[in-house]
Amino acid sequence: MSLPRILLPIWKILPQQNSRVFRLQTSDGQKILGRVVNAHDIQTVREQLGLRNQVFSPEELVKLVLNERYTQQLPGGITLRRSFVANEPRIELVNAISLAERLLAVGCFTEIINWCKRVFIPVSDKAPAILAAVIEILG
Repeated sequence: MSLPRILLPIWKILPQQNSRVFRLQTSDGQKILGRVVNAHDIQTVREQLGLRNQVFSPEELVKLVLNERYTQQLPGGITLRRSFVANEPRIELVNAISLAERLLAVGCFTEIINWCKRVFIPVSDKAPAILAAVIEILG
């Protein structure tokens, strides 16, 4: 199988666990060749391509975290990720307990799970606005 030259230079950068190539043809006859990159691998691929400064909006981040299991490093060593608590998806702020009071003031909540206090953003239509406030607190 020969691949177009445009895909070859970045082939090594793409995750190797799913290397299936997709060939598509649009309704107007344009042919497209590509690979699927899972959401949790996007940041790594971006960095390897030198695209470090691209930032998701809070709305995009909430959707990616909940639907694609995307994890995002935030300032201050805090990680935004999806967690499951009682079989319900949650948006968790890992390593954010030192800022709990400030985060509670903007709409986050805490819960003690296995004797550890954890910080969450409510999964609701207010999640993007709360996440925006969290990002502002983190600087």
